[in-house]
Amino acid sequence: MNVKLDNEVKVVTETVTQSRFKQFAKKIPLARRIVENLNQQYERDKFVVSELCSIETGALILDAGCGSQRYRSYCSNLEYKSQDFGEYSVDERQIIGTKGAGGEEGYAYGSLTYKGNIWNIKESDAHFDAILCTEVFEHIPYPIETISEFSRLLKPGGKLILTAPNACLRHMDPYFFYTGFSDNWYKRILKDAGLDIKVLEPVGDYYRYMAVEIARTMASHSFFAKIVLFPVFIYYYYKKKTQLSVDTLCGGYHVVAIKQ
Repeated sequence: MNVKLDNEVKVVTETVTQSRFKQFAKKIPLARRIVENLNQQYERDKFVVSELCSIETGALILDAGCGSQRYRSYCSNLEYKSQDFGEYSVDERQIIGTKGAGGEEGYAYGSLTYKGNIWNIKESDAHFDAILCTEVFEHIPYPIETISEFSRLLKPGGKLILTAPNACLRHMDPYFFYTGFSDNWYKRILKDAGLDIKVLEPVGDYYRYMAVEIARTMASHSFFAKIVLFPVFIYYYYKKKTQLSVDTLCGGYHVVAIKQ
């Protein structure tokens, strides 16, 4: 399975750095490795694709809050349905180091089976074998109601594949409502909704978070800032992850839960 995933996973390296560094990183193996280590998307892709590969062929899956439908190509053996509200275009507030999702041209959605609020999807109870929802919950005002809706839509034994941040910066404004969700949130809310957690794994830690934000500052500020901050970046980048550093802060969680 690992070999298959390594060949299949499309690594889209969207870093906190500016475009010139991205071009440099693509050409230099060490720089590319640093970018991949800092970017949670790489781990997220492997996690999601692995879980999608484990779903039985022909199963009915809903990609909830699908956006550009990043993982649709990995659902070719499944009956794929998509949902989003489809109204985001460009970030109304710029943050340091990036122009935001959609850039200046506007965000491109894939074709939608269901268009509307994610906490109120127009479909019958116990309809789907699986639901995929990645990096969406910080953008919806009613995440608890959304979990309840997923539980309603899943068949008994159905699988929920969920990722969301634990600590993130503002993005996709004005549809940004939460900076993240803790492991305790999942344990409480999913249980209350009749979902049995099988996987709850943290992504990143305090040291990686610090390295990412220092890299953001270096990339978006003066040459003097780069010189001063580079040793600090190296310090945090090479710090080993520990249980303490994960408990202090992690970037997000990967979750798999089964409908009871």
